[in-house]
Amino acid sequence: MKRIAIHTLGCRANQLESSIISDKFVANGWQVVKFSEFADVYIINSCTVTAKSDNESRYYTRKAKKTNPEAKIILCGCYAQVSPEEAAQLEEVDLVLGNTEKLDIADLIENGKIFENPDKIHVSDVMKQEKFADKTVFSASGRTRANIKVQDGCNYRCSYCIIPYARGKSRSNSLENIINQVEEITKQGFKELILSGIHLGQWGLDLSTKKQLPELITEIEKIKSLKRFRLSSIDPIELNNELVKTLINSVKFCRHLHISLQSGNNDILKTMNRSYTVEYYSELMKKLVENIPNIAIGSDIIVGFPGETDEQFEDTCKNLEKLPISYIHVFSYSKRNGTPAATMQNQVKEEVKKARNAKLTEIAKRKNLEFRQSFIAKELEMLVEFGRDKKTGFLKGVTDNFIPVLIDAPDEYKNKIIKVRITEVLPDKTFGIII
Repeated sequence: MKRIAIHTLGCRANQLESSIISDKFVANGWQVVKFSEFADVYIINSCTVTAKSDNESRYYTRKAKKTNPEAKIILCGCYAQVSPEEAAQLEEVDLVLGNTEKLDIADLIENGKIFENPDKIHVSDVMKQEKFADKTVFSASGRTRANIKVQDGCNYRCSYCIIPYARGKSRSNSLENIINQVEEITKQGFKELILSGIHLGQWGLDLSTKKQLPELITEIEKIKSLKRFRLSSIDPIELNNELVKTLINSVKFCRHLHISLQSGNNDILKTMNRSYTVEYYSELMKKLVENIPNIAIGSDIIVGFPGETDEQFEDTCKNLEKLPISYIHVFSYSKRNGTPAATMQNQVKEEVKKARNAKLTEIAKRKNLEFRQSFIAKELEMLVEFGRDKKTGFLKGVTDNFIPVLIDAPDEYKNKIIKVRITEVLPDKTFGIII
């Protein structure tokens, strides 16, 4: 039996697409193995959101070749889409596939001729993609929660972001197909799903009969076999009154949102071409916290954006201290060729970015610890996962408000939604007991 190994970098959409690719190989009779193991074909599903992402893609092509020098190496995804010529120059790489082509990898290899083509590059113009690409949009192999892709691409043009050029225009999966997929997911026994997309809030706007995200949520709520759902990252401006009201009234929505702020200074937000202010974001969070008790709200922050002064960075720190944020993903600005920010004046020095990242990361750790500590002795609902924690051997799961919890319990609780009481909170772990 032929063996395939896949390593995925980047966002939830990439993770989902790798699972779909993996499922197609299994259907074709292949065995999927860990990336560190011997395989006939290695796939690197790449990200290009930062220079570090590009470097990691190149690293994993070398790693694969060392594991099996005779293997075929495929580099696909966002780095391959944006920089195909650069990717093709990597001596380890046999094939470069764009974001459209990568979904057909299994069939391309099955036909047997793809590696005989002297041209390594198979990357079409993603900006010409007008329709959602694939009806197979979920995979949950070996997991307790299923991701379902409802949207791809982005019509926004934030000055720092390369993703629209890697993913193309916003394209929505049809309501009918999504509902069919959700019903299939729940038939397989999955209790929770995540609605994901590159720009989730744009779902439905490009459909022949225009729709919006609250309509999708309302329809999904009607599926009796679905226990709960989450939303992937969403833009602050798209959390309008209608969507907020829909989430407040939902009985299946997990109390968790990831709302990217990117900067806590209005001048920097304007230069980033973000369409909201810190004040708008603060009011939005206030509304959510007041109306959805115990909600977890996460965010992304970029430090060291071109022109960011010490004072502007301190604004970000001060504003984040005030906000009821439960976790923060901190990124140092990374220049992406082809974006307006790459040619801006006053690029921030790397050592300054590093210092700012470290300071904000400490704030993020403290705020997350405080959030989790606020639930000591309180009851929460969590979905128990299939795997166990490697260090403690305890079962692990995630509460509806996005707290990873460890419990000392037998396997019979796997893939069940249970109530737990939080008993202990450490900087890197949270423990609970079943009630």
